[in-house]
Amino acid sequence: MGSERSSTEQFDVIIVGGGPAGLKCAHTLSDSGLRILLLEKEPVFGDKICAGGLTANDLRILPVPDEIIEHKISNTALHSPKRRSSTQAQAPFLYTVNRKKLGAWQKSLLDNTPVVVRTKSRVLKINNNHVILKDECKIGYKYLIGADGQASIVRKHLGIPVNKKLIGIQYTIPVKDLDPTLEIHLDSRMFKSWYAWVFPHENSLAVGCCSNPKILPPARLKNNFHQWLDVKNINYSGTKLETYPISYDYRGVRFGNIYLIGEAAGMASGLTGEGIYQSLVSGQEVARMIIDPGYMPEKLDIVLRYNSIQHKIMGLFNWSHTLRNFLHELLLMAMNNNRVKGFIRSAFSPVKKK
Repeated sequence: MGSERSSTEQFDVIIVGGGPAGLKCAHTLSDSGLRILLLEKEPVFGDKICAGGLTANDLRILPVPDEIIEHKISNTALHSPKRRSSTQAQAPFLYTVNRKKLGAWQKSLLDNTPVVVRTKSRVLKINNNHVILKDECKIGYKYLIGADGQASIVRKHLGIPVNKKLIGIQYTIPVKDLDPTLEIHLDSRMFKSWYAWVFPHENSLAVGCCSNPKILPPARLKNNFHQWLDVKNINYSGTKLETYPISYDYRGVRFGNIYLIGEAAGMASGLTGEGIYQSLVSGQEVARMIIDPGYMPEKLDIVLRYNSIQHKIMGLFNWSHTLRNFLHELLLMAMNNNRVKGFIRSAFSPVKKK
C-alpha cells in the first residue's frame, strides 16, 4: 500500500508514535482543520511493557471507560525492610489497565475524525520538511511531533542525547484470586533510591522494580530483584522477565517546527518512573500550542514542576547513601501515624459540594 502513495504527499502535522502522548495529541488536533498524520511502527497500539497504572489525574484528562479498567484501587501498602504501612483511601486513586486495550481504545477515538492513522509505518530518516518511511515513502510536513518513546528517532534527528534514564524490569505472574492492593517496597540494599512494586491486574500481578543503571547496573539489579522475589516467596517460574528503559532527560518540547512529547521529551519521573500523565499533558499542550501560537501551556509547566520536586527527592536519596534505609524507615514511621494517614485519606477523597 505504501508504494502506491504519492512521493509528494503533504500533511500539516506528522506525529511519530502512537502511545498515550501521540494519540492524545492527535485527538486534540482532530478538529483543528489541519491535516494530521499519525505514524505507528507497530501493527497495534499500546504494546509497551509497564506496570499499567493510571492515576486519578490521568482519568481527568483521559476519561477511560470502566470496561478498560481492570481494578479500581483504594488500598495501598508501603513496605520497608522493618515496617509496613497500609492506607485505605475513601475513593480509588489508582486504576490498572491493559496497555494494549488502552491503546486500542485511544485509537478508536480517532476513527471518525479526519486524522489519518497508519500502522506498521517506521520512520527511517527525517529531513527539514519531510520524513522517509521504511517503504521509501516520502511525506512532507509543516510540523513534526516526536512521540516515539525513549529511543525517539525525532529526538536523535534533533541531536539531543538521552543521558538520564531508569531501567525497569518486571514479571507478569498469573494469579487467580488476588488482593487488589497496590504494594510499594522500599529497600535501599536492593534498589538504592528506587523501589519494587506489585500491581494487581485481571488474573495477574505485575511485579517489578526500577533503578538508575549508572548507580545500579542492570545485571546487579536483576540479581537483586531475584533475591528479593525469593525472600518474598513470589514464584516467578515459567514467566518471562521483561526489561524496559525509561527516559527522564527533559530538554524542552519545542525546537522550531519540531516538537517532542511524552517519553521522547524525557517527561517521565526520575524517581517513580511514572509517565502516562506527563505524556497525556504534553501531547495535549503541544497540540494546543500548534493550534494557537500564543497559547501558554500552564498544565505542562505544572507537570514540569512536579517532576522537578520528584528529582530533588531522588537527589536527596542518592546523596544520603547509607542513610537511605534510615530515611525509608522514617517515612514508614510517619505513614503509620494516624494523623498522617488521615491527611492522606482526605487527599484522595471526593470533594464535597457545599
